[in-house]
Amino acid sequence: MKAIILNSGMGTRLENLTKNNPKSMVKISDDDTIFSRAISILSKFDIDEFIITTGYLNEVLKEYAVLKFPNINFKFVHNPFYDKTNYIKSIDLIHEIDDDVILLHGDLVFTYDAANKIINSNESSIVIDSSIPIPKDDFKAKVVNNQVKYISVDYFEDDAVACQAFYYLKNEDWKIWKTKIREFCEIGNTNVYAENALNSISDELIITALDLNGLLCMEVDTKDDLKKVKEIIQ
Repeated sequence: MKAIILNSGMGTRLENLTKNNPKSMVKISDDDTIFSRAISILSKFDIDEFIITTGYLNEVLKEYAVLKFPNINFKFVHNPFYDKTNYIKSIDLIHEIDDDVILLHGDLVFTYDAANKIINSNESSIVIDSSIPIPKDDFKAKVVNNQVKYISVDYFEDDAVACQAFYYLKNEDWKIWKTKIREFCEIGNTNVYAENALNSISDELIITALDLNGLLCMEVDTKDDLKKVKEIIQ
């Protein structure tokens, strides 16, 4: 199994905290950054390669990762267009993978139990959380018969449920999505989420909704998010 962690964003909403570091290197405790916590948890599973997309301050993240985790098999994929594109372009730059895939955003803070639930799924899945209010600015999902049919930050219908970009994808489903991402990028449609491409093929693959029911799994986009995460993990 491969893990893809998307780290090409600039993290501007964290203001001075990302002046000299990529977003995923923001500290969430005395001992951990967002990145180090994620790798420490994910390395407990049967993942043989960690594919890290990079953008802003990519060399800083690469050096940190290799020094912090010398025994982890990292592969870095740099998106030189990180300031002009969304992460759909970063995914497009990843070479072919003949294996199942764990895909997540690099600013996600989560628990071992949350990771265990998604990684040990027997089918392609994404995490949702029906126990929390739908977020204003983050992903929401439309779920029908426990299958995710639509994902968007702008979905506010009555059936919307909170959703995070933490996926387990069977290889055949990953390839279908990756092919559609390539099609989007080929026509210059690179300022949208990769989920826009996924939504366009929702009838071609089944993505199961895995409900975390309150287990920690949240993005750190703002200083308020950072404060909340620190309070939870302390």
